[in-house]
Amino acid sequence: ALVSGATGAAGASLARARASAALRRDAAESLKERPVMKVVRLLQDMQAELQKEMDDDKAVYEQLECWCKTNDAEKTKAIEFGNQQVQQLESSLSEAAAKLMELKAKRKDTWDELQADKKALESAKALRMKENQAFHAEEVDLIEAV
Repeated sequence: ALVSGATGAAGASLARARASAALRRDAAESLKERPVMKVVRLLQDMQAELQKEMDDDKAVYEQLECWCKTNDAEKTKAIEFGNQQVQQLESSLSEAAAKLMELKAKRKDTWDELQADKKALESAKALRMKENQAFHAEEVDLIEAV
């Protein structure tokens, strides 16, 4: 029993020595960087970079979304205004065309009336000349008769 007690104490002391050596090795390796820690740091750096890019992308998306909504609303209003103007102009054009046709007809009627009046004036002049010549000839005859 004495021998097994000494072996047990030696085994415990050996285990302590090994643990102590492992702690020193771990302490020495922690001063260096372990490969697993390099990967962890790399992943953390990538996560931070991706988070920053995601925040930038969100800001750009929000600006573009706002621009699209604003632009869409403005363009929709402009199109509606343009359509209203087209309708107004088409109705004005129709009214102007109708007025033009009316004025052309009125002009033609006035022209025809003017031509008829000129003809009547020429006829009246010719008749007056004829009557004047007849009167003048009769007057001359009456003067000669007296």
